[in-house]
Amino acid sequence: MKKRGTISVIVPVYNVEKYLAECIESIINQTYEQLEIILIDDESSDCSGSICDKYAQADDRIIVIHQKNGGAASARNAGLRIASGEYITFVDSDDYLELDAYGKMLLALETNNADVVHGNFRYVYVDKSAIYEAYRDLCSFSTPEFLLHFTKEWTCGLSVVKLFRHNVLSNVFYEEGHLIDDEFFTYKGIMNAEKIVCIPDIVYNYRQRASSVMKNQNTAERRWFDRLDYIKKRCEDVVVRFPEIKNQYEIH
Repeated sequence: MKKRGTISVIVPVYNVEKYLAECIESIINQTYEQLEIILIDDESSDCSGSICDKYAQADDRIIVIHQKNGGAASARNAGLRIASGEYITFVDSDDYLELDAYGKMLLALETNNADVVHGNFRYVYVDKSAIYEAYRDLCSFSTPEFLLHFTKEWTCGLSVVKLFRHNVLSNVFYEEGHLIDDEFFTYKGIMNAEKIVCIPDIVYNYRQRASSVMKNQNTAERRWFDRLDYIKKRCEDVVVRFPEIKNQYEIH
């Protein structure tokens, strides 16, 4: 039985003690308070695990899982398995939310009778910030319409700027063993949706770190192989369910 009105927030945590408090506080201080906050400590070697425990002692909305190191996809899957909210979203533990992110996203979801809502985000650098606006107006899409955007707009694959109805993620899990996780996951949830709404609001702050997986030059080759892999798998899956966009996907 899903907890009506509750948003399950899934946060994989690994060696981010410098940023973790800001991340957690941006979640617990949301103007929309009906949250289930799932922190998955992926066997951190710094103080991240104890920071999670400290916040859980102070806020009964927080659940902490300490697991053997398996990577971010494994941690998110652990969160998905226990999430009990009517809605699901994700946050990376070195990022942080805008104060009213979930209030705005849930309002847009329910007002428009949608299954998924997608918001905009801000890049956060050491010395500056920059807004990335994929959608500057409120707009809605059918499933094949939004799936077409995956071939044009890279932010479609981001899970952290989306709020999902729980049912569209039933039996949808991250594919483990990759450096790029979202692209093997998000489109599967979108395929289960009927209506996707994009809002112009900035809901998420996406920290840019030279040491992050997506910036590390030592893993650049693996990331390219991941890209080739997800483009192929996504095409194979999408064209079976939505043959009307087969041509555009095969060109992509």
